[in-house]
Amino acid sequence: MSDITTALAYSTDSAGMHPNHNLPIKLRAIAEAGFSQAELAFPDLEAYAEQEFPGYQKLDEHGNGDLDKLLQAAEKVRKLCEGLRLSILAVHPFSQFEGYEDTRKRTTGFERAAAWLKVLRALNCQMLQVGSTPDASTSSDYDVIARDLRQLADEAAAQDPPIRIAYEMWAWGAHVNTWEHIWEVCKRVDRPNFGLCLDTFQICARAYADPTASNGLLQDSPEGSASLQLASSLQALAATVPPEKIFYFQISDGSRKVTPDALKKSAEEQGISPLYAWSNAWRPVPYMDAVCPRGGKESWCGYLPVLDVCEAVLKTGWRGPWSYEVFYEEDMSRDDPGVPAKWTKAAKDSHQLLVKHLKERGY
Repeated sequence: MSDITTALAYSTDSAGMHPNHNLPIKLRAIAEAGFSQAELAFPDLEAYAEQEFPGYQKLDEHGNGDLDKLLQAAEKVRKLCEGLRLSILAVHPFSQFEGYEDTRKRTTGFERAAAWLKVLRALNCQMLQVGSTPDASTSSDYDVIARDLRQLADEAAAQDPPIRIAYEMWAWGAHVNTWEHIWEVCKRVDRPNFGLCLDTFQICARAYADPTASNGLLQDSPEGSASLQLASSLQALAATVPPEKIFYFQISDGSRKVTPDALKKSAEEQGISPLYAWSNAWRPVPYMDAVCPRGGKESWCGYLPVLDVCEAVLKTGWRGPWSYEVFYEEDMSRDDPGVPAKWTKAAKDSHQLLVKHLKERGY
């Protein structure tokens, strides 16, 4: 482990997208690649519960379902991780929670949160990641958003052991979709167990990239170009965010292999934002062409300035857990038992390259 990295994690939903890539297989691949932590995707845990308990009913928006069976599955996962010498960094993604002004919807969200907190306890995990809501029907008032997240933080802090909340900007979020936004919300929440999950992809998806543009770059940026826009944003990030409020840091690149028209068509068919569709399917690890070259003249087509984002986060003084969360559907969704090992190994090799380049910059 380098001085730059206090712990290194890999996300389970990034270790394969085919149903045959089940959770135990993914966790073993993560451990065998040399990661000390796993970031656990809730859908992976529910798929494992279905595997272990035929007829398992998934939790609904109220947190109702076969919660007892899910807790049993979580305990099995905890024991499996202990045997693999893995700890669980965080569980994600808890979403579409904050900002509802309708009392029933607020109540529903907190009922679901209560169930998730029980799952975290069974997993022996002390961090819940909350993604900024994409629901445009929620309030845009940051005081209302912070009200809900403050209550969630208080309920999480009351757990034994206490749980921290890591709030992540999703680039397709309805009202919170930049690092500046999540920091404003975080200040209003004002709880020691509430902090940020920063993400290289999400930051670049708002301050640098536009996958629906022909050149893949932000158009008509206030700073005059995508590069200048990102540089300005990163300079502000480095000078603004206190390191102790960054709970962990997610790493991935973004690919230009998908054409703008194909991406827009895919997003329309799914009824989601193009940025969301891009995030779900076109996020290789940084330096993927170097660490896992494709045959012939094919490329993974990663193009985001990941190194610059990492440097800005380190400039805050932060030193903490890094987690690789990557998605490349056309490769990960193959029914190939080698996929989990391929991607976890690529991420570990990518991290070594990233650290090497950061050290060359003086870190």
